[in-house]
Amino acid sequence: MSRALARRVLPSGHVVVVRMSEIADGDLAVNDPDGLLEERRCSLEGAEGGESSWTWLNQTHGVSVVTVEEPGGAAGSEADAAITRYPGCVLSVQVADCAPVALIADNGGLAVAHAGWRGVLGGILEEASEALRSLVGGPQRAVVGPCIHPCCYEFGSEDLRRVVGVLSREVEAVTRDGHPALDLPAAVVASLEKVGVNDFEIDGACTSCDDRYWSHRATGSGSRQAMVAVLTEGSGPYVA
Repeated sequence: MSRALARRVLPSGHVVVVRMSEIADGDLAVNDPDGLLEERRCSLEGAEGGESSWTWLNQTHGVSVVTVEEPGGAAGSEADAAITRYPGCVLSVQVADCAPVALIADNGGLAVAHAGWRGVLGGILEEASEALRSLVGGPQRAVVGPCIHPCCYEFGSEDLRRVVGVLSREVEAVTRDGHPALDLPAAVVASLEKVGVNDFEIDGACTSCDDRYWSHRATGSGSRQAMVAVLTEGSGPYVA
């Protein structure tokens, strides 16, 4: 079932909760052929104690960031990150192997981003961090959810050279079988360090290895799990 990746009381007095769904919570892909998506969202929110509309995105592996000013605001936008400073706004991204990333600003702001290798290479994380900094300022910390890890992420040598050239050699790895691999969590860290983020909490689950999660790389599945994050005023059911 869904689990809390982070629960933080901020210097601003706000509280941020970041949760990650699992296969047991059902398919949370935006494309919803069985018509159960809203029911599954409500069930996941129930685990947090909240009842509000989600902001979900039509993700494109691009670098667009939307600002959310009310619950459900900007839902359906073609973007790969969302930011807010308004309590009660539930932000989400859907993934199968890409990295779901939450950015938490000490001054009372929140972002979520969908970070596949193309998005990271294009700068989605820098764009999200800079947009959040423009919105609220102050230090940021990052929470990186379950994603594919280098043990399973065999990667073409030409594309790997491109990523290494933009980020660093720290993103270069090998699979458990000894083939060239991309270390996606390391790529997330390298990208955010470029814009001054240096506080990271990285979940150790590999979506290709861990049977709690769907993996497009491992099975070709079109199903998705979701990272869901919310900023609250610091009182009420979200507080630990």
